[in-house]
Amino acid sequence: MSWAAVIVLSLALVPIRAFGYGYTADEVDDLIGGILAYKLDESGADSVQDWIDGYLTDKAGVMSEWYIIALSQDGVRGMDSYERALTDYISSNTIHSATTREKLALALCAAGSSDSYIADILDESVGENGIMSRIYGLHILNNGYTCDRYTAESVADELLGMQYADGGWALFGEYGDIDVTAMTVQALAPQYGERADVEASVDRALDFLSRKQMDDGGYKGFGKPNLESSAQVLTALSALGIDCCEDERFIKDGNTVIDGMLGYRLGDGSFCHEADGGFNETATIQAMYSFVAYKRMLAGKPYIYMMDNRRELSQNGGDTPDTAAVVTTRAGEAAVTTAADRVPAESGTAAVTSAAVSSTLASASSMVSSTFAVSSAGSSAQVSGPSEITGTATSAVTSGSVISVNSGSTHGGYKPIAVIVIIGAGALLSVLLLALGKKNCKNFIFIGGAAAVGIVIILVTDIRSADEYYGSSAVKENAVGTVTMEIRCDTAVGKSDSEYIPEDGVILPVTSFDIEEGDTVFDVLTDAAQTCGIQVDSRGGSKSMIYVAGINYLYEYDFGDLSGWVYHVNGISPSRNSGDYVLSDGDRIEWLYTCELGHDLNEVYEE
Repeated sequence: MSWAAVIVLSLALVPIRAFGYGYTADEVDDLIGGILAYKLDESGADSVQDWIDGYLTDKAGVMSEWYIIALSQDGVRGMDSYERALTDYISSNTIHSATTREKLALALCAAGSSDSYIADILDESVGENGIMSRIYGLHILNNGYTCDRYTAESVADELLGMQYADGGWALFGEYGDIDVTAMTVQALAPQYGERADVEASVDRALDFLSRKQMDDGGYKGFGKPNLESSAQVLTALSALGIDCCEDERFIKDGNTVIDGMLGYRLGDGSFCHEADGGFNETATIQAMYSFVAYKRMLAGKPYIYMMDNRRELSQNGGDTPDTAAVVTTRAGEAAVTTAADRVPAESGTAAVTSAAVSSTLASASSMVSSTFAVSSAGSSAQVSGPSEITGTATSAVTSGSVISVNSGSTHGGYKPIAVIVIIGAGALLSVLLLALGKKNCKNFIFIGGAAAVGIVIILVTDIRSADEYYGSSAVKENAVGTVTMEIRCDTAVGKSDSEYIPEDGVILPVTSFDIEEGDTVFDVLTDAAQTCGIQVDSRGGSKSMIYVAGINYLYEYDFGDLSGWVYHVNGISPSRNSGDYVLSDGDRIEWLYTCELGHDLNEVYEE
C-alpha cells in the first residue's frame, strides 16, 4: 500500500465533528489533505509538486483548472510546467465557449502567468454565455485586468439587474437557484461594503440562502440535496468574511454548512454528489476549493478568486513572482522547491500533440472534420473548422460513409491493404523518377513524407458505411457504472413542420449507457449518436471546449436568439461544459431544447 493510501485511511479515522459550531484551520486543512491524498494516490504521484508537474500539467486546459486555482490559493507555488502547458494548449486550440475562455484565464492568473490572454479575452467573453460568463468575467476584472467594453462596476450593474424577486439568481426560470445565487455573491463580494446597491442586493441573496438551508446544514438544488450547492454557499459566505460556524443565519438545528457537507465525505477523503453515492470529481473539487475559501477567510485573506499570484506579480513590478515555496504533501512532510529544482515539463501536452498531428493531417487530407455530425445514410455532414484528434470519437458522415477518428478501433480490415497500396505507390513513383533520371534526394524525401502522412491518416481513421456505423453499440470493456440519458424538444413542438421534431417531443427516451472512468456527458451523447443514429453537431476541439449546436437537426437559433440545447445532470443545470462534466454511476442526463434561454423549462423543473 502506498504512503498516500495510508494517509487516506488515517485521515478517514480522524474524528471530524458531526455537530457543533466552529472548525479550526487545522481541521479544515485535514479535509483538504484528505482530498489531496486521494488524488495523489489515484494519479500515482508522490507529492503535490509531482501531481502538478505530471497529471495536472498533462490535463492542462482539459480538467486541471479548478485544482490549480485551489492549490494556488492555498499557498502552493511551483506551477511553471502547468502554465507552459496551458499557454501551449490555448495557442493550439480555438476555444468557442466564453465561460471556458474565462476559466482558463482565471487558471493562468492563479498560476502566476503574465500572459496577455487573460485580459485579451474579456471583450469577447463577458456576457456572451449568459450569467455565468458575467460571473467569471467579473472575477477576472476583480483582479485588476481591464478591457474596453466592461468594468467591474458595469458587470456588477448587469448582475444586479438579473436578480429575481426572491433574492436569488438562476440560469433560467422565475426562482433563484442555490448554486448560481452563491456564485453571483462570490463575484460581487469585492464591491460589498463599497456600493450600497451591491450591499442591499447581496443582503437579499443572503436571506434567500438562509431560508433555503436544510436542517442538516446542507442545501439542495432543483429539489435534490447535493454537495456542490453547499460548497458554493460556503465559498460565497467565506468571500464576504462570514463564518458559517458563527453566523446564526446559517446554523440550522445546530448544524453548519460544513456539517452538511461532511455527509457527502467518503472514507477515502473524496466526496460524492448525492448522499450514499460514489466518488464524484465535480463534488470533490468543489469541496476542496470551498474548504480553501473557508480557510482563507479564517486567516483574513481576500476571497478565493482574488488571486494571490496576481498580487505578487503586481508587487514584483510585473515580473514572474518568486516561485520558491513550501509545497506540502499533507503527510507532515514539506519540500522546498525552486525554479532550478523543478524538472521541466515534457514538450507539449496531449492536446498540443493532437493539434500537431491534426495540422499535418489537415494539410494532407480534408476528410477529417472537427464537427461531430452523425447523419442518416447518404446525408452530408456539416463540417467546419480545423481538425483535432483527441482520442474520442470525432466523426462526420460524408457521401454515405462515416469517417471516425479514434484510438483502438477494431474496425479496419482495409487498413493493411491500404498501407501496402501507399507503400507500393511510393516505391513505384520512386522507380519512375529514377528511370527519368531525376535523382534529387529532395524528391525522394517528399515521396517518403507524403507516404508517411498517408499511412498515418489510414491508421487513425475508420471509414465505414453509415449502415455499419449506426446501430453498433459503444463497447465499454472497463465499465464502472451505468447512466441514463434522454433527449427532448418539447418546447419546439407545434412551432415548426419539421419532420425532425417528434409530436411528443421525445427524440431519445430514457436509455441506459455504460460508462468508463472519466466519461463525460458529451461522451454519452456521442455513444447515443452512434448507437441510436441521432444526428449531433458540435463545435470545438477537445472535449472541454465542445459546444453542442444541434441535435436531430434541431439547431441553436432555430426558434429565436434565445433558443438552443442545454443539459441537466440529476435535475441540475451544471455551470460547465458537457465535455468537462465527469459522470458517476447512476447519473441521470437530460438534453433539453429551450426557446427562451431556459425560461420555458419551468414546467419541467420547478422548485
